[in-house]
Amino acid sequence: MTLTKAGLINKVRSKVGLSTSESTAYVSSFFDLIKSETEESGTLKLNGFGNFMVKEKKARKGRNPQSGEAILISERKVLKFKPSVVFKTEVNKKYKNGTADTDK
Repeated sequence: MTLTKAGLINKVRSKVGLSTSESTAYVSSFFDLIKSETEESGTLKLNGFGNFMVKEKKARKGRNPQSGEAILISERKVLKFKPSVVFKTEVNKKYKNGTADTDK
């Protein structure tokens, strides 16, 4: 299942009881906050959820898969997410030894 921004807005609206425009404003503000904080400091830690980190990748040699031509991939910054132990535990709570726990 994919949760889109519109789907997230609808879930916030139904759980909190706000109007669609208010829910849109809150969700958009939250995303803007994540973007601005990671741009400014390079990291954003949300306790119980995870860490967003900006990492730098060095320039490297690559190859065009269609033509086989060698190319240079420029250096760039990428955003990485590492889930917290609490979040991973919650996600994996229903699994036991790699398979779904069907005893519940």
